[in-house]
Amino acid sequence: ISLFAAVYFLYRNRVKNIERTNQAQQEINQYRQQALSKQMNPHFLFNSLNSIQYYIVKNDRISSSRYLSKFATLMRVILNNSQNQAISLNDEMNALKLYLELESMRFKERFEYIIEIDPLINQITTLIPPFIIQPFIENSIWHGLMNRDGSGLLQIKLIQEEFFLRCIIEDNGVGRQHARSEEH
Repeated sequence: ISLFAAVYFLYRNRVKNIERTNQAQQEINQYRQQALSKQMNPHFLFNSLNSIQYYIVKNDRISSSRYLSKFATLMRVILNNSQNQAISLNDEMNALKLYLELESMRFKERFEYIIEIDPLINQITTLIPPFIIQPFIENSIWHGLMNRDGSGLLQIKLIQEEFFLRCIIEDNGVGRQHARSEEH
């Protein structure tokens, strides 16, 4: 009976470990799916497709082709990056540059952007969550720069500070308070 109880206990323990592992994998997959859906902002996708349609309707083959090519590349990058919990800063910057190029084209180059990266930062070995900076950039464009009369400037600075990476996003837009009052 003792041998049977020990075997049963080991068997039950193994089954519980497998269940815990499966549950953890399901949660990881759920978080990845959530991250992907947040990265592929429906407004951005809809507006990008509208921009492509605009260029096609205007019979601007060069712009529509260029925009579509960049859009497809960005979608591929987002899908590839979403498979990882962390990506290199270099990969994040490449995705961010594609996003900024598309937004600049879509808004008829109403803003310029500058990305400054501290030379002390190793962009290959520094790992960050994928597309983590983009939502802040999007807010800066939509709530600051697009409500501005004339051309805008967006600056992104990445600075190494001791054991962490600081990202500073500055724009010469109207600010959230003013943008919010303009919307109402």
